[in-house]
Amino acid sequence: MFALESVWRPAAPVAQVWPLLADPRFTWPDWWPGLTAAATHSVVGPDGLAAPGTWAHLRVRSPLGYALRFRLDLVRTTAPSDGEPGRAGLDVSGDLSGRADVTVSATATPGATEVTLLWQVSPVPVWFRAAARISPGPLARAHAHVMRAGERGLAARLAT
Repeated sequence: MFALESVWRPAAPVAQVWPLLADPRFTWPDWWPGLTAAATHSVVGPDGLAAPGTWAHLRVRSPLGYALRFRLDLVRTTAPSDGEPGRAGLDVSGDLSGRADVTVSATATPGATEVTLLWQVSPVPVWFRAAARISPGPLARAHAHVMRAGERGLAARLAT
């Protein structure tokens, strides 16, 4: 199993970051290079944001030349409020199996946010499991590359 953590620090307040990440239309592929959505299903909560039951079938291109296909199912979400961070828990299935957790919180710097993304996943395809056993380093670096692209894309979207 891989436990992969990424921390993004967009220069925008939580009130701008959370709605973009929790958009029930799942617009991440609009700003995250290399990420495409094959299908999505939205469940809209009373706040107008994604609620449990929302899912997306995704494809992500790796800098190593392969593509992963997986599904994210939103299983729990708590919007940020009164200084408490926003949290989302997702089940991951497909070429990866496990869970992903997202935490969105304010930082000590006014108007800045910290987004922590923790993936606890295992590869499913035989070739991917073998590669993970033989040489996990390049796979972890590929993940970091994809996540940095997401961070840059989010920052660019927030700047518009």
